[in-house]
Amino acid sequence: MKLQCEECQKVFSANNSLKVHINTIHKKIKPYKCQDCDYQTHKNCLLKRHRMNKHEEEKPFVCEYCDFEAATKSTLKNHVKFVHQRLKQYKCEECNFATSHKGSLHRHIMDVHIKSKPFKCDECCYEASQHVSLKTHVNAIHRKLKPFKCVQCDYEAAEDGGLRRHILAVHMKFKPYKCHECNFASAQKGNLTKHLKIIHKL
Repeated sequence: MKLQCEECQKVFSANNSLKVHINTIHKKIKPYKCQDCDYQTHKNCLLKRHRMNKHEEEKPFVCEYCDFEAATKSTLKNHVKFVHQRLKQYKCEECNFATSHKGSLHRHIMDVHIKSKPFKCDECCYEASQHVSLKTHVNAIHRKLKPFKCVQCDYEAAEDGGLRRHILAVHMKFKPYKCHECNFASAQKGNLTKHLKIIHKL
C-alpha cells in the first residue's frame, strides 16, 4: 500500500514513516534538544552526531585519502562517499547528467527535458516542475524561512541541497572545480568561471 504526503506528494510504504515525515518536515517537531546549546532535531541519532561534532573534541575516524577527521563512523563514510568516490548512481538517459539523489534526477528531467512547470507562484513569475520546489521557493524568497540547519555550525539553508553543498564545501573541504591554469579550486562551478574570467581573462 502506497501512502502519499498531501503537502509534498512524497510516497511512503508505511503509515509510521509518513507520520514521522509530516511531524519532522512539515510540522517541524523536534523533540531532541542539546543540553549545551540551542540545537534541536527530530532524531536521536542526529543529536548524538551533533554532540560528537560540536561539543566533543575527539575525532577518532580519519580519512585514508585526505586529512579529514570525523567524530562518527557514519560522518567519515559520507565524506568518502561524496568527496572521494563521488557516487552518482542516478543517470539521465537523455544527457550526461548524473546525481546521487533520485529526486534530483526527476527534477532534472522535468525541468530540462520535459520542460513541464505547472506549479506557479502567486507572488511572482516563478514556475516549478514540482510542488515541493514551489513551496521551497515561497518559503525561501517570500517568507525568508531556512529550515535546514547545519549540525556543525550556525549555517541555515532554504533547501536541503544548499545544506549539502555547504557541508561538502565548508566541513568536508570538497572542491571539485579546479583551474587548469593555476592551483585555484572551488566548491562551486560559478566561482571557477569567475576566477577564469578575472584572473586568467578566459
